[in-house]
Amino acid sequence: MPHAAHRTVVWETRDGVAHVEIDRAEKLNSLTHEVFEDLVEAGLTLAEDPEVRAVVLSGRGRAFSAGLDLSEMARIAEAGAGGVDVGDRLGAARALAQKAVHVWSLVEVPVIAAVLGPALGGGMQIALGADIRVAAPDSQFSLMEIKWGIIPDMCGTQLLPRLVGPGMAKKLIVTGEAIGGVEAQRIGLVEELADDPVTRALELAAEIAAKSRTSLVWSKRLVDLSYAEPLEVGLDAEQEALSELLGSDEQRRVVESRLAELRARR
Repeated sequence: MPHAAHRTVVWETRDGVAHVEIDRAEKLNSLTHEVFEDLVEAGLTLAEDPEVRAVVLSGRGRAFSAGLDLSEMARIAEAGAGGVDVGDRLGAARALAQKAVHVWSLVEVPVIAAVLGPALGGGMQIALGADIRVAAPDSQFSLMEIKWGIIPDMCGTQLLPRLVGPGMAKKLIVTGEAIGGVEAQRIGLVEELADDPVTRALELAAEIAAKSRTSLVWSKRLVDLSYAEPLEVGLDAEQEALSELLGSDEQRRVVESRLAELRARR
């Protein structure tokens, strides 16, 4: 099983589905500088793999991620502003912790976060970086940075409003309130609940991976355009996608397979 440089993140690819796991179960997958670097490495590696059609992102053991490791929090607090690791841009992000979230938007195919147990602080923000979230009913979500005198700095202030709206996002951020999986689904933070979210996410990823990869890439890209660009840009991009897809070898194979399936049902 491949692993990133610091061995805090591992992944395995099978039948077009890549399963990425934060591998610090004994620490509830708490986040460190090394975890951030490993997440970026994993994301960039999978972004370059043309065989990958879907990605599942989870934590090993009984937590998705309990957030920033206390040792890391102490280091950052002592360093002050100098503790923020800012470098060259990766997509829209410059800070390393932001890159660990933003990198999943740079993976062309759908990314599913499977949330079991706590997804707190930075852990919740990593889940926000996925395209789809599947969570256990008793999972726990919280942006608790306000309790440490800071703000959610791993893309959270920008991604959360897109899912739950600005009012609810502000409420969750300024209170640090913890909510369960059921409430998270009600407000639009989670797309699906499952008692075993990892198994369900892998099933969903397998279903997605059976589709045309080019269609998957365009689908993700177009939805992302819907909140990043004016309407006319998105509409033009739809037609560009259709022109690329229609009549391609891949689309012909999909149509032939679909027609054969429908004939078999008669």
